[in-house]
Amino acid sequence: MLMSFQENTAYYDLEPSLLNAFVGLGDILMRTKEHLAACSKNRRSHSVDSFLGFLIPSRVIQQLVRDEEQLSHQLTIILFSFSSSSFIREHLSAHVKIPDPLHFRTIRNEEVFDFWRDYLGVKVLFAQTDRFLEALKYRFGNRLTDAARRRLFMRLDEFNIGGVAASTLERFVGDESLEHAVQIFQTIATEKPLPKTPKNDKMLPLLIWVDDRPENNFEEVQFARKLGVCVLEFPSTALLKDWMEENEDFLRSNDSADNIRFISDTARFENDNQRVTQGNNPFLNITAGENIARYLRGHLYHAPLLIFCGSGIVYTDYVKAYEATGSTCWSVIVRQYIKALSQRRGDDKDWQGFKVGERK
Repeated sequence: MLMSFQENTAYYDLEPSLLNAFVGLGDILMRTKEHLAACSKNRRSHSVDSFLGFLIPSRVIQQLVRDEEQLSHQLTIILFSFSSSSFIREHLSAHVKIPDPLHFRTIRNEEVFDFWRDYLGVKVLFAQTDRFLEALKYRFGNRLTDAARRRLFMRLDEFNIGGVAASTLERFVGDESLEHAVQIFQTIATEKPLPKTPKNDKMLPLLIWVDDRPENNFEEVQFARKLGVCVLEFPSTALLKDWMEENEDFLRSNDSADNIRFISDTARFENDNQRVTQGNNPFLNITAGENIARYLRGHLYHAPLLIFCGSGIVYTDYVKAYEATGSTCWSVIVRQYIKALSQRRGDDKDWQGFKVGERK
């Protein structure tokens, strides 16, 4: 749809409201794509133990139904944006009657709607980063700290597209009040992780590894298992997120560096339908590693994350923006990270930072 606009950029610029409507659509499509990918890959996945019950069919159906509703709503918003665009008005022979934006209200939660109307405006279809953070500051003041605001934004802008759609905020709040949802988030965000006594659980210590090419990590995974570390491998962020949502209680109760750690590649080839093979048109997801970092910190997990990759290491400076996160291309660093987990340590920090192990 955007290709036709690109051909005419010399004659006009798209209005911000129209561009923002398309960006909001992109956010919903990314989320829908993850749900479909997780559903598809789960049918063929055998790498994850069945000890905690992975996917519930009814839950997947509910997710896709919500995705369909949000896509329909966003398409309506795009049509409204087109109808109110000055370019459309100027180039159509017939007079276009511009409807009231309130007629396109898609927010059902009253508190979310009031917040969006009063602090962002009914004509704002997609709130960009600075504007949304400023709105949060005006609405909640000191009740929401700067750190909590940044984390909340990570949670809402999960794919780092540069802003928040109203539907995303409503999905975060759910059926609760906005005030209550933000208060709970602030409470959890400001809690300092307490030292946890290592538990005698057959799944602990646990290493969660995300990589579309698990065979590349065979030696490191065997190293971990010989040290008594339980390793779960996931081929995509979508599958990881579904598993984490299904097992949130287990993860929250063991959320510390001496119990659970994560390793991920930074970029990977993905495909909507199946494992990447020659000829099935995979695409390179260059933000895969940061997506996981953003998801973990946005959902207030403290467990460490190490990005392990090859030449893509030069693009991993994003780790500097996330606590307890590092990147390396050296197997020795990965093994030290794993060994500390096997020893149930939480005080090792040598692996944190950008391009760890590189000579200065």
